[in-house]
Amino acid sequence: MFLHRNRLTLFSPSISLTSRLFALSHDGKYIFSGGHWDSSLRVYSLSKSKTIHSIIRHTDIITCLSLDSTGYILVTGSRDATCIIWYLSSSIDQDSPIFLQSERILYGHRSEITCLCVSSELDLVITGSLDGTCNLYTIERGTYLRTLRPTHENLDPIKNMRLSDERHLVVQTENEQTHLFLYSINGNLIRTRKFEYQIVDMILIDQYMIIAVNHQSTHEQSTVAARVIIKDLFE
Repeated sequence: MFLHRNRLTLFSPSISLTSRLFALSHDGKYIFSGGHWDSSLRVYSLSKSKTIHSIIRHTDIITCLSLDSTGYILVTGSRDATCIIWYLSSSIDQDSPIFLQSERILYGHRSEITCLCVSSELDLVITGSLDGTCNLYTIERGTYLRTLRPTHENLDPIKNMRLSDERHLVVQTENEQTHLFLYSINGNLIRTRKFEYQIVDMILIDQYMIIAVNHQSTHEQSTVAARVIIKDLFE
């Protein structure tokens, strides 16, 4: 209902609508969304069927966002090559019971932010960009920790990332070829895997990676059946 009613007026036509543009509050009452033409972060109330917040802090369109496991820290990434850490709290205003405060801006990328991971347990934000790098920052102070460059000199765009509960990071790059890179939380590369198909999305559960791939081979024009693949991270 939300997308159907608002897609013509709220979302920029230059961006593809994916799950990375949305986050659901832990109580299931609110949707946080990016991708809007005015570069705003919006909060939509499911019970009231209306937008209760529209806040502009980025200077370009929000391209990804994520809530942490506590539901009180939200991080947004943008085409302006920055990320913003937001803190959520309750408001005394009954018409807008969610209050958002932008705490700090994370700098360090040279191009659009494509994906991010946030972990309050690890005090960590990990950001991926079209510039081919992943940056690691602390949440509490916004301190820059390190940069990962999966494809080194090529700097292929970072397409997706996932952080596991076991403190492993999977990074997907995609240019002419699709690769997955498995890192430890300290930035040590554990293994690399070249993938035959373009990866649509992935999730990590325990030591397993569940991957959805599309119909088209990255090297051939023939179509293949869509598949969901389960792999052990360490095989």
